[in-house]
Amino acid sequence: YLRECDFARFSLYVRNGVFKAVRALGAAMVVGATTIRYRRALCIGESYELRSRIVTWDDKAFFLEQRFVSAKDGLVCAVMYCKQSVIRSSPDKIMQYLCKRKVEQPEFPEDLQHWVNFISASSQALRAESGLEEKNK
Repeated sequence: YLRECDFARFSLYVRNGVFKAVRALGAAMVVGATTIRYRRALCIGESYELRSRIVTWDDKAFFLEQRFVSAKDGLVCAVMYCKQSVIRSSPDKIMQYLCKRKVEQPEFPEDLQHWVNFISASSQALRAESGLEEKNK
């Protein structure tokens, strides 16, 4: 599942121009976090559609949703969220480059906001555990 999501994200970025904008701005993108929820197994050889979309962004990252949808009955078999962190630029600058104007970020859906809060809490806990919180003060 995750490998397919990697390929689909890259394809999405090429098709919608994000990859070109990232290169033009001298930026880079890396996966900062992912989570996947499996709802029903896809059997070997079963047809599915992988639907990828940028849901929203903040000052440092794009947040994507990727859904594995069964071709047989349209059921969402798995859903993945991905935090795609932007380095040496920002999602706002990338969107402005693509759209030739300032673009308002869409609101975070409630479930995605819960996930973002979890990522933040996890990062804080790991920093504290490793002593990085004290070093940054």
